[in-house]
Amino acid sequence: MYKKSIKIATIIAASSLIYACGGDQKETTNEEVVITEEVVIEEETEQIDYVLPSPLQIAELFKRAGLTYIGDVTNSPESVDNYNTKYDQKLNYGVYSADMAYCIMNNQTQESIDYLATLSKLSEKLWMTDIMGSMGLTDRLEANVGNEDSLTYIMADLQMQMDDYLDENGMGYTGSIIFAGAWIETLYLGTKVNENEKNEKLIGRLSEQAVILESLIASIKQHDTENEYAELITDLEGLNTTFTGYAESEEDFMLNDEAVKTLGEQIKTLRAKIVGA
Repeated sequence: MYKKSIKIATIIAASSLIYACGGDQKETTNEEVVITEEVVIEEETEQIDYVLPSPLQIAELFKRAGLTYIGDVTNSPESVDNYNTKYDQKLNYGVYSADMAYCIMNNQTQESIDYLATLSKLSEKLWMTDIMGSMGLTDRLEANVGNEDSLTYIMADLQMQMDDYLDENGMGYTGSIIFAGAWIETLYLGTKVNENEKNEKLIGRLSEQAVILESLIASIKQHDTENEYAELITDLEGLNTTFTGYAESEEDFMLNDEAVKTLGEQIKTLRAKIVGA
């Protein structure tokens, strides 16, 4: 079978998020981490494996841009028992993953542990219990209280284990749904922080999400053979219209004030559908 690959380099830096296609490799500075991912296109099936960044990567980008901590804006762990369908469980696993990353990045260790327990509950409902049970995550978190670097590594390890588990069990498509929940929650947090105090760097990070959104929509569409996620796709396409319709410049792709406000309202509505608030 003939295959061709597209390399996507995700550069995490204080200044920018860049996607590079082709074989070009970017030089890194001390403040950049370059993660090169491979998308394999199989010509016979016309299937594309869309590689999406982890919630932790996006949280790190937003934190560097000034995503400060605001209490009581994340999804309450107490809501976990309300999610009884696989649709809700997958999306809210993503939401809680983003909330955990947000707390870790802002040294809220107890809240991080609470969200880990919440993720453990959802993992049981999603038949992913092996991930949590084999990693001793709660003990590792408690042993690293106050050490943001170690906590960040622990969450990165969790993400890697989850990705491997989904792939090995033929559930790779679930990853894009989980990521959708995490992505929406991160944008929600970003727009809420920006509402409190306008932050041009944060708006820049929000604007750059247009690139990720296009891949996310395509990934969900590709696997949604039974139209289970038709409403979610429609909502995401509405966000995409905001990104493409209001950008002040195609070159810089910076959302203007009106677009940021519109995006914030759309994200708030979509997020409420997911978390039930």
